Amino acid sequence: MAKRQTSESERLAENDGFLYRSVSRKLRNLIDAGTYKPGAQLPSALELAREFGVSTITIRRAIRDLSLEGRLVGRQGLGVFVASKRKIVRVIGMDYEDTFRKAGLTLGIQVLQLTLVDVSDGGPVELQKLGMGYRLDKIILADDEPVVLDTTWFPNKFADVLIPKIRERLVTPLIEAHAAFEYMDYQVEGSTATEEQAALLKVVPGFPVLTTQCSAIGRGGESLFVGRAISRADHFVYQFRHAVTGSSPSDSSKRKK
Repeated sequence: MAKRQTSESERLAENDGFLYRSVSRKLRNLIDAGTYKPGAQLPSALELAREFGVSTITIRRAIRDLSLEGRLVGRQGLGVFVASKRKIVRVIGMDYEDTFRKAGLTLGIQVLQLTLVDVSDGGPVELQKLGMGYRLDKIILADDEPVVLDTTWFPNKFADVLIPKIRERLVTPLIEAHAAFEYMDYQVEGSTATEEQAALLKVVPGFPVLTTQCSAIGRGGESLFVGRAISRADHFVYQFRHAVTGSSPSDSSKRKK
């Protein structure tokens, strides 16, 4: 009896146990080898299914895995693209205007809404004692591509300074020009995009994002503003610098002895 030939899908499944994992691995290798270059659009799920000899369901599961790794980006109504390898290095303490300028990118601002809210009722804890204030929701773009969903709450006293310029400038440098900062607290957390966030960032739901919470404190402990930035993880690298005080090189060498 003639030996039955093994199909492409069976060979893929034998390698990794699960068929979609094998397809993910093969697509990952094609991306790493430059067959699909950064920014290039992948063939349709149907075309890839025919190429690999698998179902479109398997292809979609493989694409989902690579999207969660940040290697692929789904753009609604357009298709699936290889993510750009170019990263924006965000130094904590440096605002987005300086960050984009350093990266050679053009920063754009798309205001979604500006609302007067009672921050004492459900607003950020840091601002609740201030009563009325504003919530500003916007999209930050890098070379016209949406990369950050930014929400800022600020007290009413900064309204005259901020509102005329919210479509041109970001909040931090504007407030910095009118108030003395004592320090800023940051908290960074990994997460995934909700359907609403994904639609605004033009990625697939579940795409990896980094959520940064910040609170600016002025002299005397006054809360100046509170911000939340949801940034695409495939575009940003966050860099921290810790200044060590109270020791000298000679102290360090003594401790090593």
